[in-house]
Amino acid sequence: MRDVNLPPGLMEAVDTLLTEAPAGLSEYELIQALDRHYPALFPKPNLGDPLLLFQHHFVLMHLLYRLQQDNHQLSRRLSISPLRIQWLDVTGGHGKAINPNPSLAAYYLDFSNLTKEDGHSVEQLLQGFWRRLLGEEQAPDALATLGLGPSASFSDVKTRYRQLANAHHPDKGGDAVEFGRIQQAYDTLKDQQKYRK
Repeated sequence: MRDVNLPPGLMEAVDTLLTEAPAGLSEYELIQALDRHYPALFPKPNLGDPLLLFQHHFVLMHLLYRLQQDNHQLSRRLSISPLRIQWLDVTGGHGKAINPNPSLAAYYLDFSNLTKEDGHSVEQLLQGFWRRLLGEEQAPDALATLGLGPSASFSDVKTRYRQLANAHHPDKGGDAVEFGRIQQAYDTLKDQQKYRK
């Protein structure tokens, strides 16, 4: 769904701001720059309202993925990541560093997804994001608790969890504290697996 009525000049404004920042901008920096230089085109949302903030984010991401898609044959390519949005020179060999995420692009390019979200679903998205982030930070310790390395598959995690749970379960004469550590490690890795899907 590409025929969306966006403010005339907004895409050009985003392109200009990114072109003038060769090192790239974070999404927050881009929003600030739009607010500072083009306040009528992209008014700052109420930061206390998660739904309005999500809608603001969605419109910006929609624009960025349209820019990325519209410029894929040119000598530059738009790299979109959570911390850096940047035009890269494809002719200089930087094109290989860009890994577009087709499912994210499809989500943001379909403008009907904007109206599908409500306050509750946005809250769920935010909770899922923080759980996923926390799970990624805790994964190395959780793997170590289970005696596994970073390359372990989730199948390895399940097998090792069953072995350790069997050996340390209090009902089988094991230590309740050690069993709790094993259970917590497994739950962390299980959550991480769930939010990767």
